[in-house]
Order: sequence, then C-alpha cells, then structure tokens
Amino acid sequence: MKNSIMKKKNDISIGILGLWHLGLVYGVSLAKSGYSVLGFDQDIENIAKLNKGDLPIYEPNLTKYCKKYLHKNLRFSSNAEEVIKGKDYIFITLDTPVNNLDEINLDSLHSLFYLVAKYSSKKTTIVISSQVPVGTTRSFIKKLHPKSKVIYFPENLKLGTAINDFLKPSAIVLGCDDKKVTKQFLKDFPIFRCKVLELSFESAEMVKHALNSFLAMNISFASEISDLCELLKADATEVFLGLKSDPRVSSTAPISPGMGFAGGTLGRDIKILINLANNAVYKTKLLNAIYEVNQDRLSYLLGKIKKVYPILNGKKIGILGLTYKPNTNTLRRSRSLELANLLFGEKAKIKGFDPAINDRELESLQVVNSYEELLKDLDLLILMTEWPQFRNINPKTASSLMAEKIIIDTRNFLDRQKYVDNGFIYFGRGKGE
Repeated sequence: MKNSIMKKKNDISIGILGLWHLGLVYGVSLAKSGYSVLGFDQDIENIAKLNKGDLPIYEPNLTKYCKKYLHKNLRFSSNAEEVIKGKDYIFITLDTPVNNLDEINLDSLHSLFYLVAKYSSKKTTIVISSQVPVGTTRSFIKKLHPKSKVIYFPENLKLGTAINDFLKPSAIVLGCDDKKVTKQFLKDFPIFRCKVLELSFESAEMVKHALNSFLAMNISFASEISDLCELLKADATEVFLGLKSDPRVSSTAPISPGMGFAGGTLGRDIKILINLANNAVYKTKLLNAIYEVNQDRLSYLLGKIKKVYPILNGKKIGILGLTYKPNTNTLRRSRSLELANLLFGEKAKIKGFDPAINDRELESLQVVNSYEELLKDLDLLILMTEWPQFRNINPKTASSLMAEKIIIDTRNFLDRQKYVDNGFIYFGRGKGE
C-alpha cells in the first residue's frame, strides 16, 4: 500500500513559482513527501545556487532536506514555460515584497500571474499561497481560461518551524468556488490530515489578514501592559503568567515582554486592511491603534537608552541579535537594524552579533562574529533577539570585557540575577526598577 501511495504522489507534477522562504518550504516539503517538484525563479544566478543546494534563506532542516531530494524529485529552473506547462498543480508562493512602511508591492506577483495565464491549461489546478489583499484571487481568475481551477490556500508558516507547520498543520483553509476542485486537492494531497475549512476566495484571503491582525493586537496589548508595569513597578513577566493562567486566554498567545511585532508580516496585513477599509470609506480605529502602538516601540526604547546616556555621541553600544526572531537569517523589517539606524543617527558606535548573520556589511553597524568581539569595550549591551545560545554567555566573561556593565534586556530573556551578581546594572522589559 505504501508503494502505491508513493507512486501516485510521484505521478502528480508540481510547479512552484517563487523561491524564497515560502516557496522553498513548500517545494522541499512536497518533495520530502514524495511529489515531483520543479521550482521557478527568474534569477538565473539564484537557480544555479539552488541546484547546488545553496539556499538564500535559513530555516531549520530546509537545506538538509533540499540536498537530500535535489535532482531526484526536486529541481529548479528559470524557464517559466517548463515549470508551468502541463503541470497538475502550480503553487504561487512568492513572498510578497514589503517596504519599510509595511506596504506591499504586487508587481512581481502580477508578473507570475501573467506567466501562469500564458502557459497553464485547464488541466492545471492553480494554488495561490502568496500573501494578497482580499479580492486579488477573484481578479486573477478573470484573466484565465473560464474552466481554470483555482484555490486560495493561505500559508500559516512560522519562521523556525515552517516545515513542520506545512506538513503537520492543525488546520488548513481552502478558498474556492468549486467543491469538486477542493475535493480533488485533498485527495491528491493526503499529507494534510487535519481540519479543513472550505471558504470563498474572499473569506480565505480575509482569514490571513484577520489572523495576523489578531496576533498583532496581542503583541501591541502586551507592549502597553509592559509600559504600565514599568511605570507602576510591576513585573510584566509575572503579570503575563497570571493572564495566561485564565482559560479564556490561550497559553500560547503572543503576550510577552518585547519590542512589538517586526518582520513585515503582521504589519503588512494590518496595512492591507487599513487601506482596504479606506477604499470602502470605513475608519479602522482598532487596527490603527494596534499599528500606532507598535510604531512607538523604538522611540520608547531610545528614551530608555537616553536615561542611561543622555548624550550618545561616541558611546559604544552592542546589539545582541539582529534577525527579527530566532531560527532565521532574514533581516527584513528587523527591529535591531531599525534601532541601529536610530543610534547611528545619534552618533553612537554600534556593533552587532547574531548566530545566523556573518559576512554582512551594514551601513549603521559593524557585524562581528563572536560574543567576545561584541562585548569588548562596550558601554551598553542591548538584547533584541532571544536566540537560545545567548543564555550561554558567561556574565563573568561579559563583566571582564565590557567597559561599563549595563544591559537592557528587551525580552526579559537573560538570567537577571546572575548579571546583577556580577556587578551589572540590568534593565528588563516591563519591570519596574
């Protein structure tokens, strides 16, 4: 029975359009599951690297699985016609570009839509997983053959756990007008053994916006509660433990001390909804507030830094963690880099260290390759990203290397008492000093 299932999977041909985080996770995961996968990118140099197993982004186990299935049932090409024509399924997986204002640019996505419309046939089922505003899928369908089969399948991947998120989801959402199309999709992809919600195109698109906006609301709420805890001499970490003990609040809700949401994903969906609402002449009071609270995080942190050093000119400041979250090497919309830019503008001297970032030249800071290089002669250390290995830094070593023993821990992640015992002035997040 197992061999017959595998043979059936190998008989299903899949094209993946868009080869950054989303597309590579889809392509590698589907190849791992036994499907025949061909990925497309217009960048010839990127394709050459991918066909050698050299990936442009870090995700745990992604490179390992890519190399395992490469040139077996996984390959990459810059020939759009080869990737699209005759395939059973085409997955549109472009990571939608987001600028520094969390605004999306759909030009690249529309280019892929054009190629799909040009080379696909009514045999092919087109599955859109790229992040798009409500109404995009319906608009795209108008450019296709009247009998084309289209599904909107919103991704729900988290950087650092993406392969498991894709292969073992708790639920999936399928947006489609034709139940026969989704029934065949579920038959062809039995790997999705989970709850399935079959919705309209618009509802499926809205689910993605609503979910990310809800997560962002939790994070902005946590930011304001943390601010109040600092002012009222409470401990936000303890407060959030109490909050999550209530059954009406999820124990996994993103409610914790921190610097708000970053990376572009949550901000993108809030901005999309705000813009769609503006077009419909509707004022999104709550969404505007969620976004505004988040935008204030860096200025709040800068104010805390200036309480330590009112004049930053010439001060040596180290940033521990550059990626916007652990287990990724993406710097897109990184709070650490935004902070570095602010401090650079104040004429401070900035160094940064991150386990996933090296050999990078960044305008506002010097990227170093070890804790020791980072800590040497610092006036202030700021923890921004909670990489697990940062807990292994020896406070005694840090004490001997830093010029001034001052730490701001924006995540309440390090062992405060150990640093205090080694002579540090230690500022946590959401904790009255």
